[in-house]
Amino acid sequence: MVSTCMDPSLYDHEGNTPTPKKKSFSSSSSNTKKLSRPERKKMERAIKKSRKTGIYQLHSTRISELNVQSSTLEDVMIAIKRAQNLHDDQDIGTIGRFLLEGVDDTFAYGYKGSVLARFAVAALRCGQYDIAQQALDERQTKFQDSMQPHESAAIVRGWNRANLSKKAFEVLDQELSLTSINDNIDEAAASEIVKHRALSLAAIASRHFYENQSLVALKACQMLIDLSSTVKQMGLTEEFLSIPWDRLEEGAKECSSPDAKESSCVSMIKTTQSHFPSHEHVATTWEDTLNEIMEKSTRTTAAEN
Repeated sequence: MVSTCMDPSLYDHEGNTPTPKKKSFSSSSSNTKKLSRPERKKMERAIKKSRKTGIYQLHSTRISELNVQSSTLEDVMIAIKRAQNLHDDQDIGTIGRFLLEGVDDTFAYGYKGSVLARFAVAALRCGQYDIAQQALDERQTKFQDSMQPHESAAIVRGWNRANLSKKAFEVLDQELSLTSINDNIDEAAASEIVKHRALSLAAIASRHFYENQSLVALKACQMLIDLSSTVKQMGLTEEFLSIPWDRLEEGAKECSSPDAKESSCVSMIKTTQSHFPSHEHVATTWEDTLNEIMEKSTRTTAAEN
C-alpha cells in the first residue's frame, strides 16, 4: 500500500550538485557482525546470484525474497520493518542492494525517495551506518524535490539515537533549513518544515540532556529560541507544534554533566519555552468565560427568587 510508505509515524534546497558516479553497493559496515570465511563466501555467492537473477533472498518466511520484476512497495516495507525489529543485519544489506542496485528510480510509483528514507531509518536503528548513509546519499542526489519534512525529522532522530549529533545537525541544516522556505512552497508546506525542525531540535536536546551531554542539548535549545521568531511570525500554535516541554524539563533535571549545572539546564528549558506559544492565554480565556457564565447564572437565580 502506498500510504504505508508515506505514513509519518513510520519514520522527522535545491542545488545543481553534480551527480556522483554510482558506487557498487557494499554490505560492509563498521557495525556489521564479523562473518566467518565460509559465511562471507556464502554471502558473496548470494550477492552475485541476486545481481544476475534480480532475486534477493531474505530470511523472512512472509517475504522470502525481493524480486526486481514483481516485488511491490508493500513487500519492501514489510521486509524493512521485519529486518529492523529483528536487527537482521544481513537482510538490511540485502534490502539495500535491492533498492540501490536492483530496481530503478521509478520503483514504488515514484516514491522511491521515501522508501530510501524509511530504509535508512531502519538501518540506523540496526547500527548499520554505512548502509544508511549510502541510501541517504542516493535520496539526496536523485529525490531532493520529493523529500518530506517528516522523513527528514525521522532521519535526524535516527542519527541522534546513534549518538552521532554531527550527522543529525547536518540533516537538519540540509533538509529542514529555514532557507528552504521560499515563494515556491505554500504555507502548509512551510509550516511542516518549521514544525519538524522544532521537533527535531527538541529530540536532540532531550536525548543529550539524558545522556549528560549538556553542551549539545543547550545548543539545540538556543536553535529553538532562534526558531521561535519564525514560529510567531507564521502564527503556529502550541497544539500544532506539540513540543514535549515536560520531557525536556525532566531531561534537564536528570542532566549531571560537568559542563553545566542542573539549575542552568532547567532554566534554559524554561527560557526556551517562554519564547513559544503556550496554553496559558487559552486557559485564562476559558476560565474567564466559565466565571462569567457562573456569575450570570447566579444573578438570574437571584432575580427569579
